[in-house]
Amino acid sequence: MSRLMVSRLRLLAIIVVIGGLVGVLDSYLGDVGIDGDKATAMYHGGVNWIVGSSLFFGFEIFLVPSRFGVGIRRLYFLNAIAVKSVALVLIVILVGLFGQAFFHGLFDLDFLNEPQFFRTLIFVFAVIILFQIGIQVIRIIGGRTLINFVLGKYHRPIREDKIFMFLDLVGSTALAERLGDVGVQTIITKFFFDITEPIIEHGGEIHRYVGDQVVVTWPLRAGRANMRAIRCCFAIADQAHDKASDYKREFDMVPAFRIGLHGGPVVISQCGDQKQEISYFGDTVNTAARIEQQCKALDCPLLISAELLNRITLPPTYQSQPKGTVKLRGRETETELFTIISSE
Repeated sequence: MSRLMVSRLRLLAIIVVIGGLVGVLDSYLGDVGIDGDKATAMYHGGVNWIVGSSLFFGFEIFLVPSRFGVGIRRLYFLNAIAVKSVALVLIVILVGLFGQAFFHGLFDLDFLNEPQFFRTLIFVFAVIILFQIGIQVIRIIGGRTLINFVLGKYHRPIREDKIFMFLDLVGSTALAERLGDVGVQTIITKFFFDITEPIIEHGGEIHRYVGDQVVVTWPLRAGRANMRAIRCCFAIADQAHDKASDYKREFDMVPAFRIGLHGGPVVISQCGDQKQEISYFGDTVNTAARIEQQCKALDCPLLISAELLNRITLPPTYQSQPKGTVKLRGRETETELFTIISSE
């Protein structure tokens, strides 16, 4: 089971438990229902909310982020809200039918006329709207970034060790001449959308998009933990290969890209006033960017610095190949570069 799947299961379990508690509280504060017993009503409410939470948030956490939910993720925010609201209403009705059948042996839609149903539907709908707004904010600025903003972690500059990936699309200037600015931006948007899943799957955090370039970071740790960055590079390549026919059909070309990897200490700070963001400063960031630029000169799609490679334990299915030593602008010492070959 992947790391991402584990985290999603954990999140669903937490939400379902909270949903059950909310259901108990809702029944405690509401009418006792046809049973006339407060404890029974609380039990029924808790079970119904657990079932409803499992269905809706299972849909939100597992289906929407999957390849089956691509169409929903591509919708405008309001359209996505509308689609999910329809799903929510259907789920609430299904849960009502479940409660009638499971607890009372009934199977009818009379509960749709009860005030309790509409009160629950409005309450749940309000919660879902807030949840969707939160998801949209996370998609815009990133989950870790949002948490760091809330906790004030980078309110004052601090030093951390990070891995940086600079990924740049190849030939975007030539594509702009052939397809126009709007056409090439459509390709860039689609490509960055498609590679988001492998980045998240391998624990990467998208720092920013700059034109036809995306910057991704990981905490720099020790040994095998740092392999996530390398595995992510090959997962992106696999994703691009799997989507090749779509790009060929839609744009008559398949995007190619170059990746530079480097890691080391950076200073991280929260910057700005009206528009705030988390910024990284230091030689590590500049070096990663310039390593990516060397990919063109060395005709190599993936380059990694010896400094970072020395802090990664490569499994037997991955081999490093030296690509020479270069003098990068802004660095006093020369930088030894490698590429990685995978036999997986």
